[in-house]
Amino acid sequence: MTASRLDRIIAHGTGPTLDRIHLADGQGIAIRAVPGADTAGEVFVSPGVTIPDTQAREAVTRLDAWLAAGRLVERRCYLDVPVEAVRALITRHGGEHADQGPGWSIPAAEAQGSVLAEIADLRTRFEDGYSAGDIRIVFGRIHDAGGPYLVCVWDYADAFGFGGNSEFFAEDENGTLFEVAPDLHEWLSGQRETPGPADTWVCAPVAEPTEFPVSDDFHNYARTDRTCY
Repeated sequence: MTASRLDRIIAHGTGPTLDRIHLADGQGIAIRAVPGADTAGEVFVSPGVTIPDTQAREAVTRLDAWLAAGRLVERRCYLDVPVEAVRALITRHGGEHADQGPGWSIPAAEAQGSVLAEIADLRTRFEDGYSAGDIRIVFGRIHDAGGPYLVCVWDYADAFGFGGNSEFFAEDENGTLFEVAPDLHEWLSGQRETPGPADTWVCAPVAEPTEFPVSDDFHNYARTDRTCY
C-alpha cells in the first residue's frame, strides 16, 4: 500500500520548515513535525478549513474537541496536534488530493473590510522579538486580511529552526522581493501608533537574488542552510 503524504511527513520529519498537504476539496494544511512523532508541532489550516465551535454543538467528535480545547494560538495555527487528529481532519475533507505538486499553495482568504481594522490587535506583537513561528502567524494574518505577502529573510536555518539577523520584505507572485517601509516593523514592535496605509508598505524592488536554500513556504526564508552541518 502506498504511504500517504502525511505518513511520509511523519516518518521523515520536516526540520525547521513546514510541509503542505493538499486536500481533496481544494483546501489544505501545512504541518511541522519531527521524525516518528505522535504529534505535529504546528498545524496551519487554510481559511476554508473550519473547526466547529464545541460550545454550539451537543455532540462533538474527539477531533473537534481536541482542536478547540485551548491549543489554538491564532485563527489558523494549532500546536502539538496528535497525528491521528490530523489524519481525521484530512479524512473530513475527502482525503489527500491527487495533486501534491509544488505548484499548489494554501489558498488565502478573500479580503474583507479594512486591512488595518482586521490586524489592529497585532500592534506590539514583536515588542519582545519574534521567532519564525511568530512570523508565520503575523504575516499570515496580514495576508489573509488583504495585505501584501510579507516574508522574513533570516541569516540561516539549522536543525533548531531559523536564526541570526533578519529582514522583512514583500514578495509578489513571480518571487520578486520588494523593500518594506520601516513603519510596519516599528508598529509591530510598538514604536508607532499606526503602520500607515497598507498600500504604502511595499517599496522598491531589491537587487539581491530571490532564491534561498531554505523556505518554509509560510513567510520564512534563510540565506544559508546549516541543517546538514
